[in-house]
Order: sequence, then structure tokens, then C-alpha cells
Amino acid sequence: MYPVLIELSKLTIVVVGGGKIATRKVRSLVEAGGTPLVISPTLSEELEQLSQQGVILVKKRTYQSGDIQQAHMVFICTDEHGVNQEILREASPQQLINDTTKQENSNFFNMAFFKEQDIGVGVTTFGKNPKKSKQLKQALQQFIQENE
Repeated sequence: MYPVLIELSKLTIVVVGGGKIATRKVRSLVEAGGTPLVISPTLSEELEQLSQQGVILVKKRTYQSGDIQQAHMVFICTDEHGVNQEILREASPQQLINDTTKQENSNFFNMAFFKEQDIGVGVTTFGKNPKKSKQLKQALQQFIQENE
């Protein structure tokens, strides 16, 4: 794995799913300057609000073949095994794919990241334990805030 920061503002990002995990991913994408397209027949309350604010794009329907064709980055966030497999079949080697349901299908992972003034810190367990990454991130963030 190679850690990197990516400028999201010019990338086409697709998030398939509208639940808790998709919401968390979309929130971080928006905070980082992305405007993701969310494809899901149902959306969390937060995703509905982001859509109404015009911060994200939404196709309120099930995934359809070709939906990821122009995407640079794809997040698979559904509990529909068949849909997830269809997305993976359609994905090209040039696309960044994060399958939140099955780590081994992903070619990138998110780090638990935070920014304090001019310091950015990322923590990763390489997709194996996101909860631990989050805990370490919070501990480091507290340490930096207390030592500024």
C-alpha cells in the first residue's frame, strides 16, 4: 500500500448505497471537497439533507449497469451481494474501488484522518480494523490539541 492524499474536487465519485456506511463515506468525501453521486433507492436523513443542500448528487434508484463507467472512485456500500458483484465486474483496473463489505475486493482503503491547523495525521490498519484506527485517531487528536 502507498499512502497518498487525493484532490477530490475534479474527480467523479460514485457511492452505491444510502445507509450508515455510505453516509459516513459521503460525509468525509464532502469534507474533503468532493461532490459524490449517491445511487440508492433509500437515503439516510443526513444524505437527504446533503442532497437538498446541493452538496451531493443523487440518483434515488437501484444500481444500473453502467452507473460507474465514468467514475474515478467508487464506494460499494450495499448489503446486496448481487449488486456488489455486478459493480465489481463492471469496474476497470484504472478505477479506485472501495468495497466496504469485503476488504479483499478493494484496491484502496481510507485512513482515519484529521487536521489540526497545519498538521494532518492519518492512521490505518490497512482495512483490517477501522474501529481501532478511529480510536487511535481520537487519541492522537487529543494529544495534539493538548500540546499545541
